[in-house]
This record gives sequence, structure tokens and C-alpha cells, in this order.
Amino acid sequence: MGAYWILLIAAVVVVVQGKIFKRTALQKLNYSRSFKVSTCYEGDSVELIEIIENRKALPVPWLRVESQFRSGLAFDNQLNLDISEGQYNQNHKSFFSLLPWTKILRRHRITAKRRGLYKLGTVSMTTGDLVGMESVVQSKTLSGGIIVYPMPMDASDMELPVQTWMGEMLVRRWIMEDPFLISGVREYRDGDPLKDIQWKATARTGSLQVHRRDTTADSRLFIYLNIEDHEQMWSKATRPEAIEYGIRLAAGITAHLLSQGMEIGMGTNGTLGEDSSDEAFVPVAGGMMQQELIFEMLARLELTRRLSFHDYLDHELSRHEEAKDILILSTYVSPRLEEMFQRFRDNGHTIQVFLLRDVPSSAKEVSA
Repeated sequence: MGAYWILLIAAVVVVVQGKIFKRTALQKLNYSRSFKVSTCYEGDSVELIEIIENRKALPVPWLRVESQFRSGLAFDNQLNLDISEGQYNQNHKSFFSLLPWTKILRRHRITAKRRGLYKLGTVSMTTGDLVGMESVVQSKTLSGGIIVYPMPMDASDMELPVQTWMGEMLVRRWIMEDPFLISGVREYRDGDPLKDIQWKATARTGSLQVHRRDTTADSRLFIYLNIEDHEQMWSKATRPEAIEYGIRLAAGITAHLLSQGMEIGMGTNGTLGEDSSDEAFVPVAGGMMQQELIFEMLARLELTRRLSFHDYLDHELSRHEEAKDILILSTYVSPRLEEMFQRFRDNGHTIQVFLLRDVPSSAKEVSA
């Protein structure tokens, strides 16, 4: 009879504690994680801070925390962290036991292997009673993440004349009179505006004289990146190596020329994430903020075609009201694209095409 009562009492205790823990296990249980920085470059090492806190008098006998990241962030080996990685995502699983009023802080060292936008996403927490008969699950969506910029190519490693764009070519192409730089007077020539007449010099010499204006260089470059790896590409690039090289090349050109005081703009026919309606376009401007805008666009860029490159350029032609120097980064040049390039030239633009290949040593410049 005594054994019966012991078993009965034990069963009641198990049921009661199960109900209690199921109802209270996730109460006042806080979870958070955040990166110490919001941006970094490919190859950088960053830190992810994870905090689990039990802010109540009852313990949490066991807690399973599961989360998911995009592949491209490599976590250092760490105890109590099980990682299963697929082609596009990696799943993390950890187990904890928390005493009352306990906080656990973990620091994860992570190497950013690939460019991209890595959101913290959703974490799933599962917990239950002492003997595992009852369990409860809660999901929490976390805000924040980290943007991994592409590693810009060094100017000395580029197999195209960046120094030329920085200097002689742009100066020759864009030499123009600066209305604010006056260096003297000269005789009037047909076509000179009347507002430029220097009346004092005209009265002194007896013939019409106009202001002589110095020239200046309008150093602006617009870069178009074609994310198609071949002309008949349907939706997503299947040979991304050449496009990724083009992304690093565009980042290097941007960083180098902006540092020299030039103005740069960029556009591409790719998308900025599967669920994003943002246009992959940054207008021409200068300064460090411009570099951040272009680098963020390149980081977020998905190799999924929004428009064919021909149709994209057809749409872009009307965007440029003033003539510009334009650099095309593409894996191919077709007769249809050549016709489109001619339309740009007819509108006063200069076009330079750089063919992308899988490895830098096989890339070459093509005149268009």
C-alpha cells in the first residue's frame, strides 16, 4: 500500500511540476543577440554577442535555442554550438540550463566569408519541465544584422586604366570652360555670348573683347554592371565567379576614384534581395557617403536578373540628361548591345566596356 501511495504522489508531482514549468518556463526569459559592428568587409573577423537571461525565481531546467543564418558567415569552433550548413543557409542549435536570476553571455567570433546582408532573423526557444514530459516553444523575430561589403580590388591589381580615368582621359574628354575662372580677355569670335563682352577692354582697344575663361575637367564616371553571365540567361546567374569579380572591381574603382575627388554613380540590372523592390541605382555624387551607398548596394546585390541588360540600358538612356563617361562591366558584348552603346554615344556619352572573366588574369578591355 505504501508503494502505491508513493507512486501516486510521484505521478501527481510530475504532472503538477510539468504544468507549472510549462506555464512559467518562458516567462521573464529574455534572449538577444547583436553584432558589435553594423558593417565590415569580406575576410574581416567580427563578434556576435548572445545573451540569455532568466529573470525569475524558478529555474529553467533545459532550454534549446535554434536559429538560422545565411551561409557566408563562418563561426569559430565553440562548445555547445551545433552547426549544420547547407548551400544557402546554416542552422544553429544550443542547449542551456539556467538557475534563477541567471544571465549567460556568449561571444561568437565570426569570419565574413562572402559579401551580403545578414539579418539576425528569427530565433526559436524550446523549454519544458524537469522530466521532459511537457514542452513549450516560442519564436522571436530579432531586428538588426550586418552588411558585409565586397573586398575592393586594389588599383594596382586592376587590369584596366583606372589611372587614365583619373587623369588624362577624363580631362581630354570633359575639358570645358568654367564660368567662374577668368584669366584675361581675347578678341570676340562668332558664337561668343554677348554677356561675355568686356566693355572696358573693348573701349580701350577699339574692337570687341570678351572674357577668356579657364578650362576645368568635369570628372564624373557612371558604372553599369551586367549581372548576366551570358546573353540568354533566364533568371539567376549560374556562373557567378565573373560577376563577383566585377563586383569587387566596381568597388575598387569606386573607392580609388572617389578618393581622388571624382564623382561616381552606379547601376545594375540585378536585384537587391529577393523581397526587395529597391532599385539597384546610385546617382552620381562624390564623398565618403557615396562610397558607403555604392558599397551597400554591391553588398545587397543578388545575381538575379530584373531586366535583360539591353532592356535595362534602353530604360537608363533617358535617365542621363547630361553627357557622361560610362564604364560597362559585362561578361559579353552582343550586336544588340553594340547598337545600344551607339545610341549612348549619339547622345554625347562615351562608352568603355570591360569584359569580365572568371579570373582577373583573363579579363581584358574592349573598345566600344
